[in-house]
Amino acid sequence: MTLGSELLGVLATLAGFFAGMGLGAAWLQRLAHRATAPARVFAALEAVAAGFALLSPHLLHALARWLPALLGPVAGDNDTPAALVCSLLIATVVLLPGTMCLGATLPALVSAYKRAAPQDGVATARTLARLYAANTVGATAGALAAVYLVLPALGFSLGAVALALLGLSAAGLALRWSTRGGARDSDDAGPAARATTPVDCSRDPDAELLREPWLLHALAFATGLAGVGLEVMGVLILSQNLENTIYTFANTLAVYLLGTAVGAALYQRLAPLAVRGRPATVTAGLLVALAASTVASAAALAYSPTLLSRQLSGAATSLAAALAGELFAALTVFALPTILMGALFSHVIGLLAGLERPEHVGRAYALNTLGGAAAPFVFGLWAVPALGYTDGLYAVTYLYLAIFVGFAWLRRFPALWLVAPALLVVALTAAGPRAGALMLVTPEDGWTALEQHETLHGVITVSERAAEGEQPGAPLRRLRVGHQFKMGGALSFGERRMGELAAALAPSPASGDQLGARALFLGVGTGATMGGALAVRSRGRPVIGAVTGVELVPEVLAAVPYFAAINGGLDHDPRVALRAADARRYLAATPARVELVVADLFHPARDGAGSLYAREHFAAVREHLRPGGLMIQWLPLHQLDVDGVKLITRTFLAAFPEAHALLGLYNARTPALALVGRVPAPGGAPLRLDLQRLEDMSKLPGATVLGARDLLASYLLGGDALARFAGDGPLNEDLHPRVMFSAPRIAYTNPQDLGPRNLEALLDARAPPPPTLLPDDA
Repeated sequence: MTLGSELLGVLATLAGFFAGMGLGAAWLQRLAHRATAPARVFAALEAVAAGFALLSPHLLHALARWLPALLGPVAGDNDTPAALVCSLLIATVVLLPGTMCLGATLPALVSAYKRAAPQDGVATARTLARLYAANTVGATAGALAAVYLVLPALGFSLGAVALALLGLSAAGLALRWSTRGGARDSDDAGPAARATTPVDCSRDPDAELLREPWLLHALAFATGLAGVGLEVMGVLILSQNLENTIYTFANTLAVYLLGTAVGAALYQRLAPLAVRGRPATVTAGLLVALAASTVASAAALAYSPTLLSRQLSGAATSLAAALAGELFAALTVFALPTILMGALFSHVIGLLAGLERPEHVGRAYALNTLGGAAAPFVFGLWAVPALGYTDGLYAVTYLYLAIFVGFAWLRRFPALWLVAPALLVVALTAAGPRAGALMLVTPEDGWTALEQHETLHGVITVSERAAEGEQPGAPLRRLRVGHQFKMGGALSFGERRMGELAAALAPSPASGDQLGARALFLGVGTGATMGGALAVRSRGRPVIGAVTGVELVPEVLAAVPYFAAINGGLDHDPRVALRAADARRYLAATPARVELVVADLFHPARDGAGSLYAREHFAAVREHLRPGGLMIQWLPLHQLDVDGVKLITRTFLAAFPEAHALLGLYNARTPALALVGRVPAPGGAPLRLDLQRLEDMSKLPGATVLGARDLLASYLLGGDALARFAGDGPLNEDLHPRVMFSAPRIAYTNPQDLGPRNLEALLDARAPPPPTLLPDDA
């Protein structure tokens, strides 16, 4: 929330996390090496990280509120170079106390173990691999336990306490081990501590590998860049066919981490073979294998739609089967390369650990992590827009190949040893999926793509087909974002009706303002909803005078001109300003107050969307409304269960006690509910319908709201009835985001009767409109 859900915010958060860990490994590892008891340094680092974990939910929550207002336009239009720099610096600085300590823990643990048990080069390599494997297995378990158990049950505040206790437990174990004689002062270790058997490079083409440790450090940085680059590209491509919930990303991260741990564990068993005789050759071989494995990942990605369809056949499936399907798809893509990554990194740090200067391990870990910090920008901001999905993934392949060629050339490998593997990898890429093959979302039968973009938000497709029936000459156009969101086409009637209903309820502007009400639309899509609202006129003037539309995906805004027929030509309307930004951050950044805020149909299961149904968000909207102003929150009743609808309704009522509910679409399969919240008007006057406006609306060409009778027929519940329907219970809050964890379970099981069931529950609770809704003379 602090940096938003825009592309730059997400990438900056990931990069800031890696950058902090890299800085910690680079700076704080010296403290561990020089300390008489490195295990105590490890304990201190874990304790500080645990303390930061306790504070971080409240710190980040506070920053999410005041930081956008401080940044102003940079936060409100977050797709500029200035926004990139600010987001990266903020993410790095804010996370630094925790990430620096976490980055230094592994080097500190290595120092403690080496101090306690001096070993030769081979034994050191095996020990480091075991430690790295155990550390990564712990990270895997932590990611899964946090997302599946701790955070859903406890929320972020109490969940942070539970996770901090684990960190303190690790610190306690380290102190106990240290006090029982596990860590010895280097002076007491005597000559045995320094009597290490050097790594044997005698059978490599060049036996001087360890005389130039800078090359291994460069290798650590470059492989960190390539490894996280593969993660960025693989997750992005694979997400085209996944639900993209918080569970999706937890599963994918777990596969990535577990594969790395398996590679490190396998390496520790094979370390004697790897470091005695040909360590440089082993390094080169692992690099070639990694390059080839990315082509295998590309093939797995191309096959993933078929794999998922076979595992998840049928309209509905169990939650366990759906999660297992996503997990298995991630395994096919990431298992092989991550195992090789774990083995290669263990090999590199094992070689460096055999050198006299102990800081080499921490430096390599730091450089590897800093390489990972650069990857989101190299592959996210450059490779995807410039190369597309397929060639962006092959950029990882050729990066590994370039690392191999540079390493082998510097280590004086014979020319044939350089050329043959390079030709093999090139041949594999030629045989692998071609350009466009990893665009896994394609237009449906009968639809022709007019424009497609491969983006970090999925494939953005504008397609059309010839209309049938009364207007055969007018093609239908549709906007599709990924595989889930389809807007326009035959559904434009519903989108326009949502806009017209908003305009029908919009308060009149302040006295003397003849331009109409000022409105803010959170979510733009095709622009049909905004266009429907802007088209409404009453008493000879527009009801909406000025409107700002905020859309998360910039490419969606670029597609708006294709839908001029249903949005009224938004891109040429002088009343309209379109912004590419995260809705919550834009709202926090702008001081403007308006008469109307309309929040679009947000898929509640999508990772990040749950925050748009949070109490804090509704409260922020209220602060931006003028007296008498309205917020209209549309709910997709076909994507929520009854409990979810009640949860969001309770949360909405906490910010807007004066509320109403209307049925937006008379469609039992995909109904939409409008929650209408109102800021009290001066003098306490209640919401009243403008009957003249409704009559004028019914006469507009293509009107979807046909007068007062139509609107009253859609009225379901008033404030008291809504409160009875919602009942007592918890709210959806930033620090306990219940929608984030509950809505995905509905998305995975995909029941087909959610719409009818929710309608039935709402109709059972239906109450007549309050008499105050109509004018006294009606």
